[in-house]
Formats: sequence, C-alpha cells, structure tokens
Amino acid sequence: MKKNEGKKFRTAIGFSNQEKVRKFFKLTDISPIVNWKKIEFSNKRLFEIFDKINSAVSIDIKQSNMELFRKKIDTAYSIMKNNHIIEKLNNQGRNPDDVYYNWMRGYLVAEFFLSPIAKLFDADENKISLIGEDDLTKIETFSRTATADFELLNSKGEVIRLEIQAGYTGKNEIKKSKILEAKHQYDSKKIQSYVIHFDLFNGYAAIINITNFSKLPENAFHKSFENTDVIKIQEDWFKWNLMESLPVLSNVVINYSPKLLTSVQQ
Repeated sequence: MKKNEGKKFRTAIGFSNQEKVRKFFKLTDISPIVNWKKIEFSNKRLFEIFDKINSAVSIDIKQSNMELFRKKIDTAYSIMKNNHIIEKLNNQGRNPDDVYYNWMRGYLVAEFFLSPIAKLFDADENKISLIGEDDLTKIETFSRTATADFELLNSKGEVIRLEIQAGYTGKNEIKKSKILEAKHQYDSKKIQSYVIHFDLFNGYAAIINITNFSKLPENAFHKSFENTDVIKIQEDWFKWNLMESLPVLSNVVINYSPKLLTSVQQ
C-alpha cells in the first residue's frame, strides 16, 4: 500500500488529519457522556463499602462517626460536580463515572485510615500534609503522578512521604515510577518514602519502605494491564491485620534487604 493512496482515501471519506480519522473510528471524538445515575449509586456503594469495613476493623482503627464520613463523600462529589470536573475525568479512554468511582475509593481509603497511620508513624495527624494539588475544583488534582500522597514529620523530626493505596480483588502491586521517585527524594533531600497498601479483599495492610527498592533487579518487575512496570507485593509483606490491635511500626514494616530478592523474583 502506498502512503499517498491512504491519504487519498482518508480525504475521500472527509478527513485531512490522520488523528481525527482514528478518533472518528474509535468514537473518541465526542465529549464523554457521564452516567449520573451510576455515579449517585456509586456514592451509596462507597459508603456501604467503608461502613462494612468499619464494622470489621479493630477499635483503634474504627471511625467514631460514620455519618461524618458519609458527608466527606457528599462534599467531595458536590465540589467536583459543581466545578464540572467529573465530565473531564479520563483514564485511558474509560468512562468518567468509572474513573470517578476508582478515584473516590482511593481518596476515601486515605481519609479512613489516616488517623491510625499517624499513630503508627508517631506523627500529629493534623500536621500530615497532602502533597501537591488538593483542590477538588481543578482537574490537575486528578492527574496520575509518581509523587507520594502525603508528607509527615514524626516525633524524631524525620520527614517521611507516604503513598496510600488499596487493592480490592487480591491483586496488589507497586508501580516502578513510585520506587524511582522514592530514590530521587532520598538522593536529593534524604526523605524516606513508604507505600502503605491496604488489601481490603483480605483485611491486611503492607507497610513498605520503598526508599531503597531501586536496588531491585529489572527482572523483579513485570508489566501490569496498563502496560506499566510494577512489582508484586508479596503475601508475607502483609503483616498488619486490620482486625487486630494497632501494631508497632517496626514489627510490620518491610525494608529492602538482599533477602527480598528471592521472593520478588519468583
């Protein structure tokens, strides 16, 4: 097939721009259609999820007032809707309602567990800061970056960055980009970075100091469904049982060591 012939065909069907043809065929040339009924139902499901979690976790994790927690969902939703953020949400061509639901689950995980996390790291919850944009009126807030979610100052005066994430199906991974960003933070500012991953399918959490995980070999990583380099969080890294009393951080944290190589390469 000759290049000019393809151009003639595209011109014949009404297009002079190749990208516009692709979008036309894929139906990505129209504004996303938001399923508002699905989103309103998803808000109810989000509350149901965390209400059930609240009934199962230990007393030192529980939210004391779930109605206040419900208001966090309603408030975030109202701000995003009134500022026309939801219709702009897009992640690899997915519908805005699906992106909204997944984003809100992550947002609420951090809101739900922030208090016990502060206790674990011996930090003042009120002084844990959200890194970067936290303005729900701006679409930039929802962009995916390698930067950690939170930054805290513990009682020893150490600055620590936290990436809070969750899995709901038993599949638990860390993106390589997070590990490389952790290396950058330590090399440039001596700031340590942790991933706190909640496996809400099994009721456990893994607390992983990823500061030195850049030392892992390339074959420790594999491609996720998003074609992103990730490392699998091993089952024996999940040491925090959410149904039991809050543990001591040093007893549950996973640090890099040569012993990790065997498990992550299997």
